[in-house]
Amino acid sequence: MQKVFLLLIGILFSISVLPAQPEVDLEAFGFIDIKTDSMNVPFFIDGFYVGTHPMAAPVPVLPGFHEVSYIPPDIQHEKIRENLSEGIKRVYVAENDTLDVFLFYDHYLAQIETMEKELKIQNYVGISLVGVLLYVVLSIF
Repeated sequence: MQKVFLLLIGILFSISVLPAQPEVDLEAFGFIDIKTDSMNVPFFIDGFYVGTHPMAAPVPVLPGFHEVSYIPPDIQHEKIRENLSEGIKRVYVAENDTLDVFLFYDHYLAQIETMEKELKIQNYVGISLVGVLLYVVLSIF
């Protein structure tokens, strides 16, 4: 009984030496190779930071749709996303394929901050106009 037990343990240890993931598993991934026209630009895939330009190697991702950008996810406002179509791209990555994505940086990040300020000013002006309108309407009665 003890010899059978030791034999089973020996077999289990010898099986555990086999590679954990065969190369076939790597074929279930796609790759995104990101490039831009400026140096040291941070890249984000699906809102997660993946590195800066120039990237050493393509980024492995699961097959399917992904959003590639250089705009940090904490400042992505809908209005900004509409105006900066060259800074955010939605791409489809096929299985076992490398997709090249080129993002035009060209001072867009500075424009993002300006757009955010403009949006805040528009909101303040709108709220002020509504307040003035309510004051005029209520003062008439």
